[in-house]
Amino acid sequence: MATIKDIAKQAGVSIATVSYVLNNDPRIKKETAEKVLQVAEEMNYLASGIARSLKKSKTNNVLVFIPNFGGPIYQEILEEIHTTLKKLDYKMIACNGELARDMLTEKQADGAIVLDTSVSPDLLQRIAKNGFPIIDLRKVYEKDSPIIVKRMDGFTPALEVINLAIEEGYRKIGYMHGNEESPDNIKRYNGYLQALSEHNLEPFCLLKGEFRERDGYLAIKAYHESKQELPEVLFCANDEMAIGVITYLNEVGIKIPEQIKIIGFDNIQLGRFVSPSLTTIDVNRAEWSRNLAISIVDAIEERLDDITKYEPKYRVIRRESF
Repeated sequence: MATIKDIAKQAGVSIATVSYVLNNDPRIKKETAEKVLQVAEEMNYLASGIARSLKKSKTNNVLVFIPNFGGPIYQEILEEIHTTLKKLDYKMIACNGELARDMLTEKQADGAIVLDTSVSPDLLQRIAKNGFPIIDLRKVYEKDSPIIVKRMDGFTPALEVINLAIEEGYRKIGYMHGNEESPDNIKRYNGYLQALSEHNLEPFCLLKGEFRERDGYLAIKAYHESKQELPEVLFCANDEMAIGVITYLNEVGIKIPEQIKIIGFDNIQLGRFVSPSLTTIDVNRAEWSRNLAISIVDAIEERLDDITKYEPKYRVIRRESF
């Protein structure tokens, strides 16, 4: 196991400097601090430090890394995790992935739930290998990885709703991406592609909306103003983008669903109240979020056999837009 002396030798600094850096002393130059932290990570010292700290004390805190604090989806997920953890005598610390290294290495929690794609998988692996429980919702790791993977299925619901559109006779079906690197977007897009492939169809158009209402609005605006033909059906990777699309189309007098049909994903509350009301895919996020909270506590308290492979139920909710 690496020591402060080992880090100092490798980084070419004094033992005192390493100690100052690891304790966030502001007197150390930024360049020097970054070099020392990099060496500490490479030597797995930071992860080992967490492991030693956890053996000494328990915080009853759980870190939740999220991409941002906006939007109804993360608000709902955080609320359910917070409420469930509170019942289990734990507290939630929600933070952006940019703070991941600091939060994980400052020993402020007993476990972590990761929803943010910006958190380094390598950092998580190093931390988890030293006994720090982590649930990652973004990717699949090797079988021997200590990281607990829980992923929400977006492929099957997307496949089903696009098959439904094809069965009803539509062939010109477009897709609006969210963040293209997001696991949620990738799964939903792959479901869309699979449905088209099964019927020997190609994507009619591909737009980019970044999972935000404003970006959905701007994406369909740019597409329409380029004089390209509208798809018969546009499947948006989330409801917020779909609502942005509906807002723009209403402004320019394009009738929904007569001229174009819109489908979203998430079943956010606002989708019921836009005009026309939004057809969407509902996934039981509340139950899924509660399961995340229970699972991380089970992992922290070493009840690994109790952690389930929970798959949330979904349903297509047809409203006026399709």
